[in-house]
Amino acid sequence: MNYNITTDINNIKNNKVKEKINSLINIYLKESERGRKVAFYYENTNTNNIISYNKDLLFYAASSIKVLICLMILELSEQNKINLEDKLLVTMDDIKRGTGIIKEQTKDTYYTIKKLTELTITESDNTAYIKLVNLIGKDKLKEYGLNLGAKHTMEGKETDSFGAINCTDMIIYWKKIKEYIDSNKKYSKDFKEYLQNTSTKLIDSKYIDNKTFMRKYGSFDVYYHEAGYIEDDNDSYFLIILTRLNQYKYKESFFNKTAKKINEINKILKFK
Repeated sequence: MNYNITTDINNIKNNKVKEKINSLINIYLKESERGRKVAFYYENTNTNNIISYNKDLLFYAASSIKVLICLMILELSEQNKINLEDKLLVTMDDIKRGTGIIKEQTKDTYYTIKKLTELTITESDNTAYIKLVNLIGKDKLKEYGLNLGAKHTMEGKETDSFGAINCTDMIIYWKKIKEYIDSNKKYSKDFKEYLQNTSTKLIDSKYIDNKTFMRKYGSFDVYYHEAGYIEDDNDSYFLIILTRLNQYKYKESFFNKTAKKINEINKILKFK
């Protein structure tokens, strides 16, 4: 288990910040001692202050990886290699179990690629996601992630379309997502709205002062994740939390406690 703080705590004059950083790290140390896998990554986009714990520890990605296929498709549309208004037929045989709303359809239905992209984010729709992965090809998606600089994209069983993830790879994906949104591409605004309006959230916005949070959660069995970036006036910061927790009810307090402490720390570190 390891943690990293690029900001020199000894040079921080505010003792409350030192206490909050130490308190946050201790929470994660204790969870590790209890046999739970936990990791987090924080980075302020202006100061580049970083605080992380177990950033290279691998987890099953679950739905947190779904942002990658959406980013790839949006970039391909900018290159005129995909038309988001093209329609794909989703048959009843395509329906996947788990999260999403497409599974409620009662007959074969056409969806635009754009709509499938939206549902992959907002509803974490498994059918939409797998349809997009099949459209692009799992190997191409893996190649895309590796070309961005990630090391573990789509790593896992051949039959699995989610793979493994860690904070180190996840921050690469999310920095690219933020770059796409900030560059005001044709679908930048749409992508941002999708990420702001996900139907399932692990972090209650009140713990980050109701700031704008572009995010994607992931959950499968005992794995729970939330990743994205938070806008704070002229400032923003990335927040990634990856976990393998054994108690379903416990996850909300853990995620919210982390988010609250990170938000409080960021309020001061963003000026350093």
